[in-house]
Amino acid sequence: MIRSIQQLKDTLWQELKMYKEVLETAQGKTEIIKKGKLKELEATTEKEQQYIRTMGTFEKIRRSIFVNISEEMDITPPSSVSELLLYLEEEEAAAIDGLRNELLDVIAALAETNELNEKLIYQNLEYVNFNIELMTSRPEEGNNYGENQGIKRKTSSSLLDVKI
Repeated sequence: MIRSIQQLKDTLWQELKMYKEVLETAQGKTEIIKKGKLKELEATTEKEQQYIRTMGTFEKIRRSIFVNISEEMDITPPSSVSELLLYLEEEEAAAIDGLRNELLDVIAALAETNELNEKLIYQNLEYVNFNIELMTSRPEEGNNYGENQGIKRKTSSSLLDVKI
């Protein structure tokens, strides 16, 4: 087996492990959002930023390994793992394809979780905006004479004149 192929397997395994941690963090974030714990949400978001930086590092490592594999096998550098599988022996290709498929499954689950988190955050923001609107407006009571008798109009009487 070519040394670079083993490096690719190791890298994909480490990347899979990291994505599983990211998924666990995102699922924990869902609960944090539901409970409205802003400090924990902030800490979780910072943790996610660290994962994003690590993901970029894995991408660079994978590209470097692809270059090494192409030199060792005397092929053009593959642009993806799927393309590389075409040049590998069946056993190696199956092992790498299994890692790739598992990684894709975790990434799909992560995308779903992130979409849910986005919707929950949006709902919370809508709720906050609704409450701000309620607290910053009061009905204006006019006189009861004329065409618009008994109609109350809302005017802004707020502590803050700016809607955030």
